[in-house]
Amino acid sequence: MTTHHGWAGSPALRVAVQLPSSTARAGVVLCPPLGQEGVIAYRTLRLLADRLEARGVASVRYDPSGRGDSADDDDPDAQVRSARAAAALLRRSGVEHVAFVGLASAALVAAAAATDEDALVVWDAPASGRAWLRRQRALAAIAIGPDRVLDRTESLVGIDLGPEELAAIGALTYPPRAATTVAVVRPGGAAPRALASAEVLEVPGTAELLDGTSIDARIPGEAVEAVARRLDRWAPAAGVPTTLPAVAEVLDVDDRVSERVLQLGPHGLFAVETVSSAQDEDAPVVLLHNGGAEHRTGAVDYQVALARTLARDGVRVVRVDRRGTGESSAVRADEDAFLFAQEWVDDQHEVVRALRIPSERLAIVGMCAGAWIAGRAVVENPRLVVEISPNDYRRTPAAPGTYAESAQAVADASRLRRALRGPYNRLVPAVVRDAVARRGALGGVVGHLGPLVEHGTDVVVVAAPEDIERFERYGGRRAVRRWGARVSVVEVPDGDHALFSLAMRRAVVDEVRSRVATTFPRRRALVR
Repeated sequence: MTTHHGWAGSPALRVAVQLPSSTARAGVVLCPPLGQEGVIAYRTLRLLADRLEARGVASVRYDPSGRGDSADDDDPDAQVRSARAAAALLRRSGVEHVAFVGLASAALVAAAAATDEDALVVWDAPASGRAWLRRQRALAAIAIGPDRVLDRTESLVGIDLGPEELAAIGALTYPPRAATTVAVVRPGGAAPRALASAEVLEVPGTAELLDGTSIDARIPGEAVEAVARRLDRWAPAAGVPTTLPAVAEVLDVDDRVSERVLQLGPHGLFAVETVSSAQDEDAPVVLLHNGGAEHRTGAVDYQVALARTLARDGVRVVRVDRRGTGESSAVRADEDAFLFAQEWVDDQHEVVRALRIPSERLAIVGMCAGAWIAGRAVVENPRLVVEISPNDYRRTPAAPGTYAESAQAVADASRLRRALRGPYNRLVPAVVRDAVARRGALGGVVGHLGPLVEHGTDVVVVAAPEDIERFERYGGRRAVRRWGARVSVVEVPDGDHALFSLAMRRAVVDEVRSRVATTFPRRRALVR
């Protein structure tokens, strides 16, 4: 499979175009779901694009303008406009027949973007934009808390929305359709009432994909194949000649900052590099690691915002997809997650080696699982490591797939295990439970940070109260006493582990920026 990456349109979309050979029977716009749904579904849509290409059908995946790796955009209608721009890109390649596929919240976007001649597939579609917002607000109240609105911006699960975009999304419905329309539903489910006349296709696996976290989400291979087969039946039998449309290799973020795609190391890891035209040749380099099994943009795109902000300060920044995340490595329905596994530590080695970064100019910033990877950077010997929301301090890496399996086992605990959990927590003293945990997989802070600090790296921990409590429980205070100023801790009182809250992300960006400035004081800052 060959994927063409770059940016297209104005404001520019980050696009991934797949064209089968020199002809295509049709083209499919794969609309990304909003917020955390889109993060979780990222590789599922990649797999669908591969299955379509194998059937002679072109596709385009994209980040809407103002989101992900795309150009900044504050247009409240950017979601629908971006879907239409992606379809126009396919048509410029020579494709004559276009279908839109919208998974979860993207069903509303796909339905609004499709013309009367375009085919439409909605997959696990919400009843309306208002219904989707109601559910997201309920989830956000649990995940973030009541203080979710800051400066008129409302934080939901994985997406920030201003008043105008909230209104635009809330107004999305399903217009009447005459062209091919398919509603993919969970077993026993039904299409949205407004699409009652649509062909209904029941598929399993959607709950296992969308109803958990990125850690335990499973790609629904059977469902992907069913959608691909249905689009195969829709597409004309004969193909038409196609050529790759204009896709820029560089995004000009503004008049000084630009981004480009990199393929790094023997595994061709996908990365985005952010640089400034005004930075020094010996500018510091910041490597960003995202959390969970998630791709390079970070929670609510905080890594994108951080990279572009640091670049304006004269810093070179690289955000990377490790194996099994985002665009890196071939995607399979049965793939293992490399959470806390040696493979991701090896990926870090390969990225730093490929970029040829001297240790005295290197800083590594990681969130959650990415924080654990940053803490393994003894060979790289960076000047600075910033661990955001760390919650695992193991020294022995996990085998591929086992962390996700254990997380799923906790979520799906047997009746006996659930019954024993309460008495265990009541009867066994906390100090004993903590000692057991430190001897087990979670490890301890001193053992986690020791090799790094003793090699000369300064470490900063930035975390919400829940993660600070765990840090201290597993020996964090002892680590601070032992190494003094070499290990510093910043608590964000109104923050959250996942960085869904705007207050937490602002604190993280400010802290990273400040620490990089202090660690690398000789770089040339840009005039604001």
